Amino acid sequence: MEKQAKESIMIQNLMNKVESLEFSNKILDKKLDKVLQDRIVLRNENFKLKKQIENQTRTQHTQTEEEECLACSA
Repeated sequence: MEKQAKESIMIQNLMNKVESLEFSNKILDKKLDKVLQDRIVLRNENFKLKKQIENQTRTQHTQTEEEECLACSA
């Protein structure tokens, strides 16, 4: 009888640990989803900023070439 009581307590403890782990896993999954979404947003923003800088550099380079051409023809 005492052996069955100990086994029952052990089983209950294991069940409690499993429930706790499942709960923790759900929390971690939510946090990982949030991190992934944030990363996607940041990568998109980074891509846009890189394109913007690239376009500014092209514009500045084109303007410099035009100024040099005007100086040569003068």
